[in-house]
Amino acid sequence: MGRPCGRSILNDIGDEVNQSLLHLYELQKVDSKLDELVESRGELPERVHEMRHGLDEQQDQLGQVRLDIADLDVRTKQLSDETVDLREKVERYKAQQFDVKTTREYDAITFQLEDGQRRLHNNVENITRMGIELEGFRTDEQQMAQDLSEMQHELAEAETALSEVLADTEEEEKRLLAKRGELVKQIQGFHMTIYNRVRPAKAGIAVVAIKNGVCSGCYNAIPRQLAMELRKGDKHTVCEYCGRIVVGEPLAIAVDGEPQPVASEVESGEAEE
Repeated sequence: MGRPCGRSILNDIGDEVNQSLLHLYELQKVDSKLDELVESRGELPERVHEMRHGLDEQQDQLGQVRLDIADLDVRTKQLSDETVDLREKVERYKAQQFDVKTTREYDAITFQLEDGQRRLHNNVENITRMGIELEGFRTDEQQMAQDLSEMQHELAEAETALSEVLADTEEEEKRLLAKRGELVKQIQGFHMTIYNRVRPAKAGIAVVAIKNGVCSGCYNAIPRQLAMELRKGDKHTVCEYCGRIVVGEPLAIAVDGEPQPVASEVESGEAEE
């Protein structure tokens, strides 16, 4: 026999709250199936996400190193051009020392000569230092480019593997997501608010049914009067022990169907005889 619809199980109560709870319980079932799909994919999606993040960081770092190289190249060339000009000036000042006619002119030329030699010495030291830095940057660039290439290759392999895994569950996921979207539209806002708050805190299980007078989320007893009220299927409660939304058995049966009786070991043995 097929599973009876929610409206027939609920004796045509059909009010808004009742239907909202019915769809809320069904939403829990759909979300649990989606969680199972995600779990079946293992750590691969998270690994691919981390690899993409690492690749982006590596590209940013490599880009910064290349900017540093370009900047150092420009500064080195400017300093080299300035050094060539300074060498010419120093040689010219040396020659002018022999052409001066007064002590004042000699002192002025000597000051310019010493200043030029000092600046020339500093430039040569800076060019040497910048050359060492440039060599280090280029070594880093080569290594980082090699690492980036390897990361891109590894990511491509992981993405291929992930695509194969997703292909196995893609259609089922689309179907469940479409069903989820339709259910959400039919659930009252305050029910969704509670659901969205509780679900992340309870390992994805926010809505459970009362079974044999206990919360099927934590297996603690529900007060007898409240349990009787839940049987009407038109209200819910929040378990005082685990904080989950608890609905009555009529709602659970509407979604899950009538529970199948479990044969005892004695009955099973008699049947075999």
